[in-house]
Amino acid sequence: METPRRIITLLTDFGLRDHFVAAIKGVMLGVNPDLAFVDISHLVPPHDIHSAAFILGQAYFYFPLGTIHVAVVDPGVGTERKALVASAGGHFFVAPDNGILAYVFSREETFEAREITASHYFHTPVSPTFHGRDIFAPIAAWISRDIPLHQFGPILERPVRLKVPAVTRVQDALVEGAILAVDNFGNLITNLKPENVPAYGRAESRACKMLAGQREITAFRTTFGEGAAGELFVIPGSSGYLEIVMRDRSAATELHLSPGAPVGVILS
Repeated sequence: METPRRIITLLTDFGLRDHFVAAIKGVMLGVNPDLAFVDISHLVPPHDIHSAAFILGQAYFYFPLGTIHVAVVDPGVGTERKALVASAGGHFFVAPDNGILAYVFSREETFEAREITASHYFHTPVSPTFHGRDIFAPIAAWISRDIPLHQFGPILERPVRLKVPAVTRVQDALVEGAILAVDNFGNLITNLKPENVPAYGRAESRACKMLAGQREITAFRTTFGEGAAGELFVIPGSSGYLEIVMRDRSAATELHLSPGAPVGVILS
């Protein structure tokens, strides 16, 4: 029986114009020419670790067990920030230790993280500005060749974790949340879930409105098609979170909001 090809996913802020993505794929193919690559995205806003962490957290678990995920949004490249390799939920991850695995570590009950120190696995010479090519890419490829994680370095007891915004109930009439991400359509993905908002509960539930960017949103829909042209409204998104959207327009542009901005739900 033929052994299935190992899948490696790539998530970066490298863009599509330059040689960077091709170079890291070339390095990996030099170690294992029988790889299958999936590009999650190379259009993460430059240096935006929070957005990258969210994207990775929404994508990785749809892949087959054993998939290797390379995530490189690395404004600290060349500094004392660590490089790590991890296993969690049956998947492998190679990334800078800067919080980019925050949603993975939050989702999975247990994980193993190790600092990458075994330089004999690196592509040399190592550039201080391109660890994606010279460190992360070859380590991922060697994992695909079944090198065990303990050979890459010691246990990393406390990998960096970004602070993922939490939903907070303030007294009885206010639920506080935040924008987690903005997608390509300008939809604002919040950290609120349908169960946090009475509009998506029982018919007798309390009325409510959402506050975002000094605007009150009172329309709670279930599909984009239910919204009127130019209307700001809320829908349950495919990621499981509530999203603030506009039909055929960008809610992010309309409200001038970005990840981290606060949102609230006022209960009547």
